[in-house]
Amino acid sequence: MPEAQKRVLIVTYYFPPSGGPAVQRILRLLSVLPGLNWTPTILTVKNGDYPVRDASLLDKIPTGVDVRRTTILEPYRYYRKLTKRREGEALDLSAAALDGSGSKSIRERFALFLRSWLFIPDPRIIWLPFAVREGLRILRGKKIDLIFSSGPPNTVHLVALLLKRLTGKPWVADFRDPWFKYLMPRRSGWLPQKVDEALCRQVVKGADHLVWVCDGVRREMDLAARGLFAGKDTVITNGYNQADFDGLVPEKSEQFVVTYVGSFFGRYDLDAFIEAVERLMTDEEDFKRDFKLVFCGAVDASIAAKLRASTFSENVEFLGYQDHKTTLTKMVSATLLLLYIIDSFEGRNIPTSKLFEYLGARRTVLALAPEDSDAGRILRQTGAGVIVPPNDRDEILQALAILYGQWQRGELSAAPGHANEVEEYEILHLGRRLVNRWERIAGERTRSARSPQKSKSES
Repeated sequence: MPEAQKRVLIVTYYFPPSGGPAVQRILRLLSVLPGLNWTPTILTVKNGDYPVRDASLLDKIPTGVDVRRTTILEPYRYYRKLTKRREGEALDLSAAALDGSGSKSIRERFALFLRSWLFIPDPRIIWLPFAVREGLRILRGKKIDLIFSSGPPNTVHLVALLLKRLTGKPWVADFRDPWFKYLMPRRSGWLPQKVDEALCRQVVKGADHLVWVCDGVRREMDLAARGLFAGKDTVITNGYNQADFDGLVPEKSEQFVVTYVGSFFGRYDLDAFIEAVERLMTDEEDFKRDFKLVFCGAVDASIAAKLRASTFSENVEFLGYQDHKTTLTKMVSATLLLLYIIDSFEGRNIPTSKLFEYLGARRTVLALAPEDSDAGRILRQTGAGVIVPPNDRDEILQALAILYGQWQRGELSAAPGHANEVEEYEILHLGRRLVNRWERIAGERTRSARSPQKSKSES
C-alpha cells in the first residue's frame, strides 16, 4: 500500500516572481517533495520588493502547489522615496551600510537608523502579523504535519515560531545564512543589538530541528546562540536540479569562454585576475583572440570600470541579470566557470550557492578562493575544478595558462569531476535527507501526542 502523503507548510519570503539565488533552494525542493510523499503549502508575500525579479520562474512552481500570498508593507519602497531613488530600483540597505565613503546623505543615514532601531530582526518584520494570521488559517484548515521556515530574512523564523507556539505543530528552521549575516549593517545601539540576539536565541530554542546550508553557517550560529542547538541540527547544502539542465543546448563558440554567474560585488578584489589575464595575453599571442570573459549578473560599477580600463576590455561582455534558463544556458556554454570566494573568515566558511549549479553544469570551475574554504573543500571532493588564491597573480596566471593549453589541445574535459560525488549535490539526494528529518520529527510529535499521560499516582 502506498505511503500516505504528509503535509508541510513552508514559510518563505523569496518565491517567484522573485529571482536570484535566494529562491532556488525552495523551488528545487518543491520539484521532489511529491515523490517523497510530502505535499507542500507555501506561505509567502504577494507584493514583495525583490532585488531581482524573474517571472519565468513562476512556470517552475509544480502544478497543484497551494501558494498563499499575503500583504506586506515594504519599507524599501518608502526608503526609495526618502532617498529620492527611482521606483523599482533594486537595492539593499545592507549594501548601503557597507559603503565606507562617508558620503551618505542625511536621508540615507536616517533610513539606516530606522533599520537599526526599528526593523528587528530585519525590515520584513512588518510582514509578521499578516503571515501569522494566514498561517493560522492554513493550519486550522488543513492537516499540516510540520512547519518549515527558510530564511533569510529572519522574520520567516519568527512567523514559524509564533505558529508553533499557537498550534503546537513541529517546526524545522532552515538557515541559508547566519542570523547575524556578515553583509548586514552593524546595529548602532546596544539595546537593538540585545533584542536581536534575544530573538535569535528564541528561534534556536523553539525550533524542533535546525538545518544549516553549510558548516560555516553552523559555526557562526554556534557562536551567536552559544550551543543552544546541540543535538538537534543538520547540515544540508544547496544543490542543483538535473532536470533544469536536461535539454539545454550549449551555444556554439570558437573562443575560450570564461563565465561568471551572479552578482560581482565591489568588495571583491579582481586586480590579480585582471593582471594575470593581461600578462597571459602578452605571453600567448593567440590568447587575446581566443579569450572571452562573460558576466551574467550585476557587476559593481568600480569593478566594471577596472575591466573597461584593462587591455582586454574588448574581450569582456556584461550581460546583466538574465532569466534562469538563459543563465543555465550560459553556464553549459562556458569553457570555464569563474567562482570568487572572498578571502575573509565569513567567505571561507560560506560557499556561494552558485557553486552547486556550477557542479550541475558539468563545466570546469576556476575558483579564486582560499584553499581552506568550504568551496575549496567541495571542489576537491568532487574534482570539478581548480582552486587558486584570489589575490595571487602568478598562481592565477599559471592556472589559466594550463587550462588554456588543455583547451587548445582538446584535452579540457566537458564534464569534469567524479560523477558520484557531484551527484551527492543533486536535489533528489538532498531532498531525501531533509525529508528523513521531517519524518522523524513529525513522527516523534505524533507518538508523543498519542502516549498516555502518567497519573499523579504513577509519578
